[in-house]
Amino acid sequence: MKKKITFIINPISGGIRKETFPSLIGKNIDSNKFDVEISFTRSAAHNLELAQQAVEQRKDIIVAVGGDGTINNVAKYVTGSESVFGMIPMGSGNGLARHLNIPLNNQKALQLINRQKSIKIDTGKANDDFFINVAGAGFDAHVSWMFANAPSRGFWSYAKITLNEFAQYKSREYELIIDGKSITEKAFLICVANGSQYGNNAFIAPTADLKDGIFEVSLLKPFKKRNMPFIGLEMFTKKFNNSKYVTTFRGKHIIIKRPDAEVVNIDGEPVMMEKLLDIKIVPASLQVLVP
Repeated sequence: MKKKITFIINPISGGIRKETFPSLIGKNIDSNKFDVEISFTRSAAHNLELAQQAVEQRKDIIVAVGGDGTINNVAKYVTGSESVFGMIPMGSGNGLARHLNIPLNNQKALQLINRQKSIKIDTGKANDDFFINVAGAGFDAHVSWMFANAPSRGFWSYAKITLNEFAQYKSREYELIIDGKSITEKAFLICVANGSQYGNNAFIAPTADLKDGIFEVSLLKPFKKRNMPFIGLEMFTKKFNNSKYVTTFRGKHIIIKRPDAEVVNIDGEPVMMEKLLDIKIVPASLQVLVP
């Protein structure tokens, strides 16, 4: 029997229009293996609605076409279900897809689906919010909020915001409780990483593993402005965890106590949360297509 596959497409993610994407699906998805359904999202809420419907309809494979936010919104419903999750990365950063070596070429990413190879990966919960890749407090959350409100998307817009804000953002004092052990530190950012990178090959947690049932936590301590280029270089060369300004922890249950209620970076999207962040791993909870 043919498998039922649904594509949920964000028509504007990454500033890329996708009116012709259904034609590309038709040319690359094996019609002998799949009955194909295609839906375009009208909003983030509609994205969630389409994902929920696809799970309720017991689709065999549910594919998110878009950026990290679209992928998060679809995967949160597929997680824990009998459906398999797939992704066609078409966002600004594509952090999860890059970690999993999903091709950034649309045709190759579609052809990968025909092979139906999948693995189980961990997911996370930050208070009540689902995430797959990262949950961050501090500078990365601030940048995600600025980027979400920027007039244009894409790598260069993100890079410009990051560089502009780097020099003026102030570190905060946090209490970090990792599997019951408490540490108080002043930090520029704290990233609870399930995957290894934010996106665009910026590796915030180079040794993070989506299948090991544990988070890698990267804490960037205060630094002088003149060190900013070197810290950036370390991130893009997978040496961030070796920096003298970075402390790395590992744990399954992370509590972060912050000075104020602020935004949190949830898979690249800013989400307002209270002072206390309670972050837990959900092991082997999402079946995902991989190369």
